[in-house]
Amino acid sequence: MYSFRTLFLYSIFLFNFLLFLPNTCTANNATEARLKAFEKKIEQMQRQYELQIASLTAQINELSARIISKPEFSEDAELMALRQSAIEASADSANSATSTVNSDSDRKFIAGELSRQAENPELSVVGDFLYRLQSIKGNRNYADAALRNLGVHYETYLDPNTRFKGAVPVKENISLLGEAYITRYGVSKNLNLTIGKFRQQFGIVHRWHQAALDQTEFPLAMRRILGDGGLVQNGVSFEWHLGGSNRTTNELTMQLTEATNERLFAGNTKGVPSMLLHLKSFKDISKNTYNEIGLTALAGVNDLWTIKKGIADTTIDSTRPVLGFGLDFTHLWEPADNMKYRNFMWRTEFYGVKKDILTPDLGNKDSIFAWGGYTNLQWKLDRQLESGFRIDYYEPDTQNYAAVPGFSLSPLAVTGHNAHEWQICPYMTWQQSPWVKYRLEFDYKSGHNMGPDEKRLMLQCIWAAGPHKHDRY
Repeated sequence: MYSFRTLFLYSIFLFNFLLFLPNTCTANNATEARLKAFEKKIEQMQRQYELQIASLTAQINELSARIISKPEFSEDAELMALRQSAIEASADSANSATSTVNSDSDRKFIAGELSRQAENPELSVVGDFLYRLQSIKGNRNYADAALRNLGVHYETYLDPNTRFKGAVPVKENISLLGEAYITRYGVSKNLNLTIGKFRQQFGIVHRWHQAALDQTEFPLAMRRILGDGGLVQNGVSFEWHLGGSNRTTNELTMQLTEATNERLFAGNTKGVPSMLLHLKSFKDISKNTYNEIGLTALAGVNDLWTIKKGIADTTIDSTRPVLGFGLDFTHLWEPADNMKYRNFMWRTEFYGVKKDILTPDLGNKDSIFAWGGYTNLQWKLDRQLESGFRIDYYEPDTQNYAAVPGFSLSPLAVTGHNAHEWQICPYMTWQQSPWVKYRLEFDYKSGHNMGPDEKRLMLQCIWAAGPHKHDRY
């Protein structure tokens, strides 16, 4: 028989066991419930990310099929954006899962040090190859081919406010410095400053590089007045954004440069700089159409003249001004919902120069005036094909002293009366990709007292290796 004391102890033990048993079960059940909820949440997040990735994958496949069925570029911006979104979604999923299951003590932080390579400038190489079949009276050469230029282009930000750009044209037998300048943005409100060597803003297409033109050559009148190389001089340029109203924006450019252009300033020996002003007005006509009009003024001097008197040459010091002017107009229609496949462009520019001189035969004060221009119509037929034509006209001055031996003033002035020349240039450009394009062009040039007629059929290939492609800057 158990004693009363033994029964009492057993009773107390049984009471405590029955008292704490529900609490223990409740605690265990609560822990299991939290674990199940946690697992359910992870599964729900995983299903959500899988659905997002599946949706993005379906859109990518749809766009890929569309690209295969249409002659578009494989590097479509929308497709690239979706691919990037899919990558980011996948990365977010992995990061979320990692942050959920890992504690802070398990994370590793790695310093992303800036590589010195990131400070190198962006570099591009642009090739310009031209093959010509030609017929020119008195010229025995019926065909030629040349790699006209292998341009090395580089640019980079020197700091958040200053950008550097440079271009070095490399030809088959010579290499020159094309452009090298820095642009300081935000010198003051709406004012940018450019310092270095640059193509000047005489109209529109003069600012572009040759490989970026819509045709194989610069306009005829521009080459006759400014020279084949154009105005590429050292100096400073100020660009003011003047604001505007009623869908109109205005911009003024003032450039002060050394006067080294041989066609206009060959007699500048005192280093007097030339000044160029270009006023541009841009207006939105509608969401699909805009007009742009520009005015250009150029001023400089020449101070040294060589006069042929008899058999001896005489040098005279006399400062005479050179004044140039330009007018440009551009009309562009480009449907906002189909701009990659259709547009129409009409561009017209006029050039002129009045150059005061001392005549090379007698040393008398006189002036010569030459002018010309072009008009260009161009259509985008689809994503890769463009077609158009350009008509050029140029008229020099007529002076009897223009052909004094050793002191020719051509092509600004000639001896023939009613001298002029014109040219028509139909062309078609096929852009194989953003990095390669081909152009087929036919040029016919004729005129009066300006040399023989010329006919040329040209095949041009332009390619770009690097991020800049065929930039117009």
